[in-house]
Amino acid sequence: MKKNNITIKDIANKAGVSKATVSYVINNKPGVSEKIRNKILKIMKEMNYIPNAIARGLAGKKTHYIGLIIPDISDMFYADIIKGVENKTNSNNYLLNLVTTHAEKAKEKQVIDLFTGGIVDGGIVDGVIIMAYHINEEYIKILKERNVPFVFIDYPFTTNSVYTVTVDNFDGGYKATEYLIKAGCKKIAFLKGSSVAWDSENRFKGYLKALNDYSIKIDDSIIKDANFRREEGYTKTLEILSNKDIDGVFAANDQMALGAMKAIKEKNLNIPEDISVIGFDNIESSKFSEPTLSTVEQPLCKMGEKSVELLLELIDEKKPKSKKISLKTELIKRKSTK
Repeated sequence: MKKNNITIKDIANKAGVSKATVSYVINNKPGVSEKIRNKILKIMKEMNYIPNAIARGLAGKKTHYIGLIIPDISDMFYADIIKGVENKTNSNNYLLNLVTTHAEKAKEKQVIDLFTGGIVDGGIVDGVIIMAYHINEEYIKILKERNVPFVFIDYPFTTNSVYTVTVDNFDGGYKATEYLIKAGCKKIAFLKGSSVAWDSENRFKGYLKALNDYSIKIDDSIIKDANFRREEGYTKTLEILSNKDIDGVFAANDQMALGAMKAIKEKNLNIPEDISVIGFDNIESSKFSEPTLSTVEQPLCKMGEKSVELLLELIDEKKPKSKKISLKTELIKRKSTK
């Protein structure tokens, strides 16, 4: 008999028990003697039977899968979050189901619907961790009507309506800008992330507040959208350097900062003697750039771990102490700044 054709009925017939008894064993429920339980488990092993996780989800039972929805798998920022999520899921005997959306509005809703039961009744995971740019409070109301727990990472909801793990991006943006100012920079360019990215916007607000606090005039011509990408960090910095004299660059992520450094070098300017550069995230490559990149570290792995901890409490129908966990950033000083 082929593995894919084996059913609970086949196991029950060979064990001489009811299908309900086999189901109890599969889902680790009480009410079955140790002798019968061991007999059924032995038969399942002999017949190479693997319970269908999706079918169990449709039946309202635990699948032991956790869904993770992120915008982009190619960026090391997300890779570190995935690492934290995977560490916690593995240590709690859960499997990870990962989907990327490329920050597309329709794709975000499509995969969230898939995981939480908007497409198939009951969903295919026990809970889902969401990183999304386009989900609003109205859609949250729809999510709450489903029976699949969910936790957001880095989504700044205005109300205490959902469970979320966030980072204080405003404070990180302020610290980075203040550090450049105290190093003597007065003409500090800012490279923004995606236009829909609230984390970039909060870092930008921290930048503006620091300039204001130190009485430095804001120059819109040296503030550019670079979409969190290294290539655009490079091209936008070249654009700035062609028209303006600057002595500092604050990029809303490390990828854009690395692109900015390439542009500065191509203009035969020295880092940090002529222009200081600071990024955000502290990705692995920031330690190995030339010069090494000063940055603001986010506890990315910890964000992933905390989101799983929250989600597992919700899956187990416990009430977490707080709906919002806010983590602090840390300024990392390296050789790209004075």
